[in-house]
Amino acid sequence: MDESWIDSSLTEVFMEAASGYGYEDVTAEYAEFDELRLKWIRHGDWARFFVSDYLKEAPKEVMASIAETLMRKICCAGDAPYSEPVCDWLTGTGFVERNQPVYLRRKGGMVPAEEGVHKDLRASYDRLVSAGLLERDPSTFLAWDTDYDGPGAGRFSVLMRVVSVSSKLDDSSLSDEALDFALYSLALNIDLGFAPCRKKTEKEYAELFSAYPEAKRLAQELAQLGVSMRRCPPSANTPLHGPTMTPASGH
Repeated sequence: MDESWIDSSLTEVFMEAASGYGYEDVTAEYAEFDELRLKWIRHGDWARFFVSDYLKEAPKEVMASIAETLMRKICCAGDAPYSEPVCDWLTGTGFVERNQPVYLRRKGGMVPAEEGVHKDLRASYDRLVSAGLLERDPSTFLAWDTDYDGPGAGRFSVLMRVVSVSSKLDDSSLSDEALDFALYSLALNIDLGFAPCRKKTEKEYAELFSAYPEAKRLAQELAQLGVSMRRCPPSANTPLHGPTMTPASGH
């Protein structure tokens, strides 16, 4: 378990939410997770919650709503979407300004876009914006990811506004067009926004991805470097979830 500390105010919020579901002995503590997530242990009427410290500046009403949503998910008490106040706070500029530097430090392996050897991610992003394929977001951090060893083009975090492209694509043999497509497949998620807060659907992501000019040819070029252009829809990157933010689970 990452370093954590019990917080009386946080415990009070989770106690209030959990008591409505039959829990009587409740504690909650902040933990230094690298991703934005919640974890929990529960047995009988006892529950212990571990909350990402990225949330430690959240107003009480926001944390109370998060706690209530989590309890509904844990207890399968019907649909449990994140509330509008939660979404507004998570997508506000203050959240990114406070947490993005911490996120980058904890994740490690991310080299700023400008430090590529053969390719320039910033220039790639500019081309996508100029072509009208992405909207410029000054808060988005572009990086080469030296730790990523998956089959795709890289990783992204919608809430932290981070796009990290596999460093294997910093290759002189790769065309700029193929690099742009790879970056687009990740940055499009940032463009579409935080999934629980928006009306855009996975279908929209798939349509935009598939409509990319010469997508098939560019995917074949990327495959030669071992990169699979499997779609990664926004729902795969929602917060309070596990690695690369898959649905929240207990342990």
